[in-house]
Amino acid sequence: MTIERRDLSNSYLSLAGMLWIAMIIIVLGAAGCAPAMIAPLAMQAGELAGVGALNAAGYARGNAPLDVTVDPAEREERCDELQLEVPGTIEFRMADNNPTAWRELRLGGSTDAPRWQAVANEQSDAAGWRPLVNLHTMSFAPPLQPALRSGKPNYLAFAPAEPRTSVERDQLVALTADFGTGLGTFQWNGREYQYTLVNRLPCFPGPAVVAGQTRG
Repeated sequence: MTIERRDLSNSYLSLAGMLWIAMIIIVLGAAGCAPAMIAPLAMQAGELAGVGALNAAGYARGNAPLDVTVDPAEREERCDELQLEVPGTIEFRMADNNPTAWRELRLGGSTDAPRWQAVANEQSDAAGWRPLVNLHTMSFAPPLQPALRSGKPNYLAFAPAEPRTSVERDQLVALTADFGTGLGTFQWNGREYQYTLVNRLPCFPGPAVVAGQTRG
C-alpha cells in the first residue's frame, strides 16, 4: 500500500520545541523539584493513573510498543497510520540512569521502505546527539526520571492531549495505537501533551542517522 506521508515541517512542534521539551523533562528528576501532579487527560478520566503504572511496568520488562500478538492486518493498518502522522519522538542517551543528551527522531526513507531516522546537523554531533543545556521547569506527571534506564534505548513519544486540528488528532491516534496508551502528561506553551516511553521503536527499523537542515 502506498502511503502519502505528510510534510513533517507542518508538525505541531518544531525541532526547537522538541529541544526544550527534552531538556525540561530532565529537571524534575535530576534537580529533585517535581511539581504538583496535573489533572489527568480528560479523554481517559480516572483511568490515566492505572494505565500509566501498567505501561511503566511493561516498559521496565522491555515489552515492544506494538505487541507481536496483534493481528497482521491490524498491525499494517496501525503502521500505515503512523506514516501519515508521526507523534513527536525523541531519544535520550543515558549514563548511570541519568540522561546526558537527546536527539530528534522522525520517519524517513521511501513510502515502500520507511525507517526511523536521527537528524544530524551543525547543532549536533555526527550521530544527531545534542547536550542537555538551559534546563527549565515544567509540569510533568508522573516524573519521567524514575523510568529512564541505562543499558537500553529510551524513546519518548508525545502528542497534544486535546487536539485542535486533524493533524494533531492523527498524531494522538498514532501515539496511542503504536506507542501505547499515555504514561502521563506534561505542559508546554500553555497546552497539555500526552507522553509515553518505550524501549523499541514501532513498525519500522532504525534509527539511522541522516544529515538535516537547521530549523528555526
